[in-house]
Amino acid sequence: MTVKAVVAGSFGGPEVLALVDAPDPVAGAGEVVVTVEASGVGYVDIMARRGEYGPLSVPGFTPGVEIAGVVTEVGEGVDGGWLGRRVFSQVQGGGYAQKVLVGADSLATVPEGVGAGEAVAIGVNGLVARIGLERAGVGRGDSVVVRGARGGIGLMAVQQAAALGAEVTAVVSRGRPDDRLEEFGASRVVPSAEAGASAEYDVVLDTVGGAEVGAWVSRLRPNGRFVLCGAAGGAPDTAFGEALLENYHKSPTFIAFSLGSLPGPAIVPQAQVLFEAAAAGRLRGVVQEVLPLAQAHQAHRLVEGGGLFGKVVLTP
Repeated sequence: MTVKAVVAGSFGGPEVLALVDAPDPVAGAGEVVVTVEASGVGYVDIMARRGEYGPLSVPGFTPGVEIAGVVTEVGEGVDGGWLGRRVFSQVQGGGYAQKVLVGADSLATVPEGVGAGEAVAIGVNGLVARIGLERAGVGRGDSVVVRGARGGIGLMAVQQAAALGAEVTAVVSRGRPDDRLEEFGASRVVPSAEAGASAEYDVVLDTVGGAEVGAWVSRLRPNGRFVLCGAAGGAPDTAFGEALLENYHKSPTFIAFSLGSLPGPAIVPQAQVLFEAAAAGRLRGVVQEVLPLAQAHQAHRLVEGGGLFGKVVLTP
């Protein structure tokens, strides 16, 4: 028996992605097989395809670090109650496939009322935003700016920061401000070119990175916190360290956060909180585009091109 999966036979552009037959996975001890309903497409997949993300960048690999679907097989030692349950999991690659092997301790239940596409739109993006805001100690009355607010992490960060009682400025990288962001809790929406060098913030949550990191570090108020949790604009210029030293007497805190630094079981309770919030209508996962596995290359082009409002999702 075989299943369909997407592989990157070499490093390069989206054209290296191909849909192939792969062995039907079999659950081992402590594992389950998830029949996938939706796979999230994120910037980490782009970096892996280019050969820029060490943990995943191996020729012949299958991209995809988050899936939602139904448990259809359980291995030895796994509670049979998982069979037939709708779940979400962060995986270490392999998500662009019809079936995926997952450690049972990395499963989060997707409640009724939350679709598979919405689950992956919330999934990794929501976890990065939630834990990043938590590490920055965001609370009521804080002034928070979110760079890349239209993207997957950005939309999750805007909503969750607003829910914590912060005043949120949503910064978009191109084009005119998008009024839809105000529906998600933003108090102010501005293009990055017009953000105003005089404004200061308690927290900068940055999904973009790039050469402007140092300038945004300088925008922190005394005891401000900067959270770098993405690099869609490339690696920060090393000059951001100079900005930290120039603002030394403000006692800034610089936090670099990757969800990959946490084991799957550690994020399950956090994911469960997010999905329950979605089921209750307090959090919205936004899906920009849904494409079949065979069009993974087109999904990568969309993500690489930027300017999205929400998540790109692949379905079997």
